[in-house]
Amino acid sequence: MTTALSTHLAVSWWQAAYCRGAAIETFFPPPGDEATVQRALSICARCPVRIPCRRYALSHRERHGIWGGLTEETRATLMRIGPPSPTGLPVKSQPQSDD
Repeated sequence: MTTALSTHLAVSWWQAAYCRGAAIETFFPPPGDEATVQRALSICARCPVRIPCRRYALSHRERHGIWGGLTEETRATLMRIGPPSPTGLPVKSQPQSDD
């Protein structure tokens, strides 16, 4: 059961985000605007809550914008391939047996 306190702590990370107060267009740039994408990524790179932001975006399957230093394309790829193995190494497929 989720308590009000744990819910508050889980979503309060955004209060410390460096993107707060920035123009929304910076984090939702039009297609092909690489200069704006790089500006957003540079803000995210210095942000103290980049990891909680990234987790939020991935767990809520955010499809648009730059979240936690991840572009839409990067998040789509991460969602498609799934989480890493417990060791952090790529999961190798097991050879098929010919039984």
